[in-house]
Amino acid sequence: MSSTSVRAGGVAVPGAVLGCAGVGLVAAVLWAQAAWSGTTAGTVLYSAVTGLAVVAAWGGAGRGSRRPVALCAAVAVTLSAVGDVLWQVQASLTGSGSGAGPADAVHLAGYAAVAVGLALLARTHTEDRDQRVAGWIDALVVFVAVLLVVWEVSIAATVEDGSLSVLTRTTLALYPAIDAALIGLVVRLLATRRQGERTSLVVAAGCACWVVSDIADLLHADAGSFGSLLDAGRVLGSVLLAVAAWPSASPAPAGARAPSSRVGLARLAVCLGALVVPPTTDLVVHAAGGAGDPVAILTGTVVLTVLVFLRAALLLRGEAAARAQLRARERRAATLARYSSDAALVVARDGRLLSDPAPVAAVLGTAPPAGRSAGEVVRLAGIDLEQAQRVLDRALAAPGTVVDAEVPARYRGEDRWLGVRLVDLGEDPDVGGVVVHVTDVTGRRRAEEALAHSVLHDTLTGLANRVLFADRVGQALLRTVRGGGSVAVVSLDVDGFQAVNDGLGHAAGDALLREVAARLRGAVRADDTVARLGGDEFAVLVEQSGDGDDEAVATAERVRAVLSRPVVLAGGPVGVSASVGVAVGRGAAGAESLIADADLALYSAKLEGRGRTVRFEPGMRAAARAARELEDELRGALGRGEFRLVYQPVVALADRRVTGFEALLRWDSPRLGAVGPDRFVPVAEAAGLMDEIGAWVLREACATAAAWRRDHPAAGGTSMAVNVSATQLRSCDLAGSVAAALADSGLPACALVLEVTETALVDDPERAAASLAELRALGVRLALDDFGTGYSSLAHLRQFTVDVLKIDRSFVGGIADGEPLPAIVRGTIDLGRTLGLEVLAEGVEHEHQARLLAEGCCDTAQGHLFARPLERTDAEALLLGRTGRRRRAAVPPPRGARSAARR
Repeated sequence: MSSTSVRAGGVAVPGAVLGCAGVGLVAAVLWAQAAWSGTTAGTVLYSAVTGLAVVAAWGGAGRGSRRPVALCAAVAVTLSAVGDVLWQVQASLTGSGSGAGPADAVHLAGYAAVAVGLALLARTHTEDRDQRVAGWIDALVVFVAVLLVVWEVSIAATVEDGSLSVLTRTTLALYPAIDAALIGLVVRLLATRRQGERTSLVVAAGCACWVVSDIADLLHADAGSFGSLLDAGRVLGSVLLAVAAWPSASPAPAGARAPSSRVGLARLAVCLGALVVPPTTDLVVHAAGGAGDPVAILTGTVVLTVLVFLRAALLLRGEAAARAQLRARERRAATLARYSSDAALVVARDGRLLSDPAPVAAVLGTAPPAGRSAGEVVRLAGIDLEQAQRVLDRALAAPGTVVDAEVPARYRGEDRWLGVRLVDLGEDPDVGGVVVHVTDVTGRRRAEEALAHSVLHDTLTGLANRVLFADRVGQALLRTVRGGGSVAVVSLDVDGFQAVNDGLGHAAGDALLREVAARLRGAVRADDTVARLGGDEFAVLVEQSGDGDDEAVATAERVRAVLSRPVVLAGGPVGVSASVGVAVGRGAAGAESLIADADLALYSAKLEGRGRTVRFEPGMRAAARAARELEDELRGALGRGEFRLVYQPVVALADRRVTGFEALLRWDSPRLGAVGPDRFVPVAEAAGLMDEIGAWVLREACATAAAWRRDHPAAGGTSMAVNVSATQLRSCDLAGSVAAALADSGLPACALVLEVTETALVDDPERAAASLAELRALGVRLALDDFGTGYSSLAHLRQFTVDVLKIDRSFVGGIADGEPLPAIVRGTIDLGRTLGLEVLAEGVEHEHQARLLAEGCCDTAQGHLFARPLERTDAEALLLGRTGRRRRAAVPPPRGARSAARR
């Protein structure tokens, strides 16, 4: 019985309740007729139930989307009830209900309405013309078989009965004939019924009840009154058809079908089984002592044979079409594989090739192997056989698990890399082996190596950068723990560089820095590391055999000596000098601490006068006292409401449209005044205050973005970026803070961008990876800040999944007017696009920088060219395009501290 739902007085009433009520009424009729058979009470009860079925059927026909079928069901139930009334009138007038009359015409019309409904309902379930034709053939096969049976059982005797009028014989013959037609249509409907669709079952059950009643009336001549239990079948059929007229509350999906193998076999069995009906009917008739009709038997056999032949022809045509479609798909797959950068082959567990190796050979650029062994393919590709076997063993050890690897290869004297992906599908009967996908990743690996080198080295001078230098210092300090000795850091900057840069231009300044780098390389030992830490600041790592600083001081003096000679530039010779600071440490010291001590010594050397060498003294750490004072003021600053946020726009370079904002933290201390983030953020991180401050920043930024999106629908795509410090990234509560901020503000997770620095990732890679995974699970986007300045940027891009690459302002700021886009910037943009990441350039201050970045396909940018950091109201005005409004811009931090200032 179909699950339906109707509205009655504003309350939803399930159609199943109506059906159950109808079945209950029929049960009452069965019980009452057993007690009141042949009485007026039984007739009244029968008429009441059929009347209610009529009302329910028309109520359902007025609802739902299957209106034609519902109308047919309602018409059928109505005509059946009207026929019963006419039969009762006829019986009361003539004293007998036998003989043809208007009631029979109405009853037959009701059967015709049911037949039309069955045909329409089955038509809505078929998908193409061949399926509809096959359905009609199945219906005709069943109809002919059943008609042959009822002809021998009833119709032939009725037609030959001369005691009846022609009209009566025709009418009596039509009842079993139309029953046979209904049986055929029901079989067609059930064969095409969608899986889970119940209306068809309800209609079929209703028709079956009517057919059973007709057969019972045919076999029992004395069943001629409303008091007969056989009339309960007509009542139940009417109730079921009335229920089917109501729309289904949860119709089966359009694509849901009964399993094709089971349905196909059942339909084939019906068609073939129908061929057995004529001889079986003839045998049964003769066994009963009757004389069969040979003409009917022969005619039925011929008709059934023709229909089964047509059905078989349709099956063969469908099979041919399926084979043609399969071959077309195979050709399409082969064509796609031929022009793909990937290739696939199937390898048996014993190393035999189970597929054509030609596509793999095409990707490898080799000739197809002569044999059918995977070892030949490996040999031709130039891959180490043992390494290939180890990768294969990994796949065989975990069937069904994807194994990825990149293996080196050497072909015709050229080194290259191949990416392989293996999965053991030996248990899959359609595969039966290990599927191997092969991709040539040589170009990407070379780009990665080049980019990794550029990330760890200064692009101007080729020296190690700060991060690589710090790593080398740390490694050297560890060696002192095992082998003794000491490590010295010689820090220096070029006195007079700024005058050259300002007076002769950036090109002359760059030339000076390159010359300084060359002289430093020549002044140190082969094992010493020379680095450019930024600007005109350089450093030398000196590993000493003893605990003193004699070797470091000697290096410092050589450095000062080589830099004291004039440097010849395009504008003429210039004189420079160097201020040098020296710090010595051993295993207990940290790399950053040692470098910081050298910087303190360098600062002291500059204060004392240029061209001096100063050794680090512990008293130089007096500046730490200022940091402690700052920490005291920081504690409680959040509770006192001394923090505020400003917002720097993020602009799409293609159309200069504002796509988002970066929230920047500012502190206005009543005692210290405006304190820059470069001063208080490191102190807050060291004091453990950054988690609480960071959570507040998240809440404020999310609330602001949510308010803008809520108040200004046109700003719905605007994102909000928030910096996450290293201490926050290590915190276990970061994901919870982000989730709470999103929940409290109502800001969609996709609108929040969390920015992390490479340094934060390097500090604790495992914890950082776990935190990033938790954040991605929330749906927020991740940005890698200051890309290119951190240690092993490319390695961490592969380890940590991010959505945005931010090109550091140090790279963008070096783009001079008239110069092309630097290689490191172009390489970063290309890498981001290759990895499907958004690329954002920071520190864009000049129009020519924006133009070059746009031409290089950089997506977005931010910088003073577009807008300085804005107060909330001014940022909102910019978002709405009200540029005439006065904007208050935050004072930019010092050049050397802009990375920290963005927190």
